[in-house]
Amino acid sequence: MKTIIVDDEKTAVETFKCQAEEIEDIDIEGVFYNWSDVLEYDRIRNIDLAFIDIRLGDGMDGLELGSKIRDKNSNIMIIFITADERYAMEAIKRGAAGYILKPYSTDSLKYAVETARLLSKRNKKKIVARTFGYFDLFVDERPVMFKSGKAKELLAMLVDRQGGTVTTDQIIGTLWEDRPNDVSTQNLCCKICKTLQKELDDNGIGDLLITARGVRSLDTSKFECDLYKMLDGNKNVADRYIGEYMMEYSWAENRAALLDRYLSTK
Repeated sequence: MKTIIVDDEKTAVETFKCQAEEIEDIDIEGVFYNWSDVLEYDRIRNIDLAFIDIRLGDGMDGLELGSKIRDKNSNIMIIFITADERYAMEAIKRGAAGYILKPYSTDSLKYAVETARLLSKRNKKKIVARTFGYFDLFVDERPVMFKSGKAKELLAMLVDRQGGTVTTDQIIGTLWEDRPNDVSTQNLCCKICKTLQKELDDNGIGDLLITARGVRSLDTSKFECDLYKMLDGNKNVADRYIGEYMMEYSWAENRAALLDRYLSTK
């Protein structure tokens, strides 16, 4: 699980990191000693689990910070760290996955992580991208009704890239091939990227989109896709492909030709 820890005590953080090394489920993506840095962290949507010390000081407590983080990532699991058991019930009331009391053991940490993992699995939405025929995205078997056609096309482009990154120039060259790559078009591209993020957020799957240093990609571990299954050798899925791939997008014709060639060699 992609994990961050927020604690203003460096000794406590070092203890946490040492114990976390013994737990396979934890992949530490970020360490924060200041709560304000967490709220500016541009990858918070892609974090699965956050450990937050309740007593942070400097005008913010951990419970409040947890609420603000959840506003940015509704799917994140939060485990609070506290030296005072009186805060434990309040943490649970705030929807925390659990809490651990200082000083805590590695076994306590493992138990908290396992609880969060099970809760995350239970709450996880089933996301399916369909590329054969016309492109559609389904969440818990219901199609996402995109308000912006360009935002949907951008998502289709990212699905087609199979987790690879795309730059602003590549997006413009694909989605607006007849427009000059000027400031106006770049601003339009930025607007569509934000619109896509909002549409995904509104459907509770905002962590699908990864944005970093001016490039964008998708976390392909979070959804199923007929294209990916076919390329992985799933014969049942391959049998459903009849030469039609994202038919509404002209740029997808090259992929369709490659898929025809790929299947002809099987």
